[in-house]
Amino acid sequence: MRGRPPRGRIVGLTAAVGLALPAGAHAAEVAFSIPDQPRELALLVLARQAGISLGFAPGARCDGRAGVSGRMSVDAALGRLLAGSACVARRPDARTVVIRPAPVAPASTSRPAPAPAAHPAEADLAELVVTADKTEQLLSQSASGLTAVGGAELARAGVADVRDLSLLAAGVTVTNLGPGRDKVILRGLSDGPLTGHTQSTVGLYLGDLRLTDNAPDPDLPLADVARVEVLRGPQGSLYGAGSIGGVLHIVPNAPDPSARAGSLSATLSATAHSAGSYELQGIFNQPFGDGDGAVRAVAWSEQSGGTIDDVGRGLKDVDRTRRVGVRATLLWRVAPDFDLDAVVMEQNIDTRDAHYADPAVGTLSRSSTIAQPHDNDFVAGALGARWSPSWGRLTLSLGALDHDVGTTYDATAAPMALVPAGARPRSFTDRNEIRALVAEGRAASAGPGRFQWKAGLFAAFGNQTLEGRLTTVEGPTGYEEARRDRLREAAAFGEVSYDLTPTLTATAGGRLFQSRLHTWSEVSLGAPVRTFRGSTRYNGFAPRFVLAYRPWPNVTLYAQAAEGYRTPGFNTSGPADQVFSETGGAQPLRRYAGDELWSYEAGGRWRSPALGLALRLAAFRADWTDIQADILLPSGLPFTANLGDGSSRGIEAEATWRRGPFEVAGNVVWQEPELRYPEAGLPARADTGLPGVPKLSYAASAAYNRPLAATWDLELRATFAYVGRSRLAFDAVTAPVMGGYGDLRLSAALSGTDLTARIFADNLLNRRGDTLAFGNPFLLRTTTLATPQRPRTVGVTLTRQF
Repeated sequence: MRGRPPRGRIVGLTAAVGLALPAGAHAAEVAFSIPDQPRELALLVLARQAGISLGFAPGARCDGRAGVSGRMSVDAALGRLLAGSACVARRPDARTVVIRPAPVAPASTSRPAPAPAAHPAEADLAELVVTADKTEQLLSQSASGLTAVGGAELARAGVADVRDLSLLAAGVTVTNLGPGRDKVILRGLSDGPLTGHTQSTVGLYLGDLRLTDNAPDPDLPLADVARVEVLRGPQGSLYGAGSIGGVLHIVPNAPDPSARAGSLSATLSATAHSAGSYELQGIFNQPFGDGDGAVRAVAWSEQSGGTIDDVGRGLKDVDRTRRVGVRATLLWRVAPDFDLDAVVMEQNIDTRDAHYADPAVGTLSRSSTIAQPHDNDFVAGALGARWSPSWGRLTLSLGALDHDVGTTYDATAAPMALVPAGARPRSFTDRNEIRALVAEGRAASAGPGRFQWKAGLFAAFGNQTLEGRLTTVEGPTGYEEARRDRLREAAAFGEVSYDLTPTLTATAGGRLFQSRLHTWSEVSLGAPVRTFRGSTRYNGFAPRFVLAYRPWPNVTLYAQAAEGYRTPGFNTSGPADQVFSETGGAQPLRRYAGDELWSYEAGGRWRSPALGLALRLAAFRADWTDIQADILLPSGLPFTANLGDGSSRGIEAEATWRRGPFEVAGNVVWQEPELRYPEAGLPARADTGLPGVPKLSYAASAAYNRPLAATWDLELRATFAYVGRSRLAFDAVTAPVMGGYGDLRLSAALSGTDLTARIFADNLLNRRGDTLAFGNPFLLRTTTLATPQRPRTVGVTLTRQF
């Protein structure tokens, strides 16, 4: 932050949000070490050392100098820092402090004490501090297409996973193959619904841990999170490959050393044309070491009843899904300016059968010969160290993951070229295991000054094992491929910002990167028929330029240009007689090229606490060259193509209005993704655009909150979301239309001091829109498939805090 902290902003660190702390948490003692310095900077240091959010209301001018040292409560430290100033402190909740102008000029010996509560309008000032750009920054000052949603808002809106983020954030698209099989798409930058060898277009992160590279979303629930940040546009300069469309940053609640706390919640729901469903979740926070550290754990167990009938096997509700997981986090405050943390997590998703239907059989039915299960097992861990000296902030992180994904398809429609002579195809099993080790160190400046900077080093080591096997009715194995990929990445990145004037800031930076890929593959059909070994290297520089203009405290206008990229790779799948082009020409290419994307964006934010209004508007254009996409050979096996050059342009807007007990919010995106110059030899349609992305989508919500008694509140909420029409793929053969559906949700929540009861109804109108016209690669060219919306679901959730 430069100069005086802007008014009406939260400028401290956002700490754990979600569990209500006991009243005694206000009095928990913290070891403070805040040297004498300008009073407002000292308050920011207090926020960091105490792990709270601290903000300045409009008109608060806390001039002078102050400091404090010793072990004491946050309230006592605030009193000492504010003594003799023209400010007072109020506590909207146990984790937030609002600094306000004093009603009258205090005497020099006065020591204003924090009040236990604040008016709800003050709580609206509690703006999130975001870290998606790898520095701490106020959301209202972010010069990017960033949306941040706090954990409490996620809970009120009933957003339990990434798929539902489109209710709160514009332009978030998630394919609907099923839990643990989906892709996340931002701003129309789609490479199709299939998951093959291409890197993700959107980087998924839990804290500093990268969750995916070229695997589907592991589908972790948004359980016990402080906030979710959606950062749109290519982030190659800070995040590297696999973030060509943006970054989705999940920030979990940090362990709280000030108090023991926790919660238990249970959800029961009933879905039309389905078995019942349940969700169980528990959270526990335990301090240790006299307030110097804490351990926090969250565990979940869910079962979602199936909705698809398989008439071929005479079974109902075949696609039941179970999800079980746990995440544990440790925080140790070694010193007031030095923290160590660790996190471990494990999740298992088991889907008994595929979610797609055959409309020719029924809206919620199909006919298969075998079960088509899917499993997604995810294990990860990370270590972190954060040092906050007077000159800035140093962060070191080390993460490791093991992600194992397996899917079985009914392959009775597979071509005979994939089985031995005289045999009939039966099933195809695809397994993908990714093991990765990722390390990053970065430093950033802090404090006042016209010049700010951040810089870092990155390294990643990844090994991927892919196995595809087709079985036959008669028993012998048909087509089989074993493949091993070894990827090594290294990068140096940085950005500098300079205040050209008090209201105009220029930022420039980039990432210097290099990657190496080694691939080995063996294809067999009873005996080995094709072996491949290859290596490729990719290096370059991905820049980013930003110009931010802040003419008034509540307004930020910006323009930026940035580049993203994905690395090249090799195609190896295909029947025994499959031919690969070595130097261009007919698809599939043996080596597909890396793709690059330049994005140009202009936008603005306006926040008016007086009106209770917050707006964000952005216009964007992206030029994408050598687009990578996973598509299907005539055999039904996948390969990666360079489709050609394309673009995406659009406008997105988000708005929230709060006044008294009322809240109205909405978001809309209009985008026009298109494949402008298709690669020769690909049967592209002129009207397809990029696959799976609607031109128009929007969501709107309205909520009413009123107290029923001294300790009880009632909230009523209605939400409607619409997803426009799109095509599944870019080519003329496999491009069925899907989308064009809406989802109406209603909920009512009754909240007390430590108990919340929420009833809800999703898809209230019981629509059966096609969310994804895909389900089986061997049927795509011959059968129209659909993945219908989940039918009307009603349920109740009880949450008990302790």
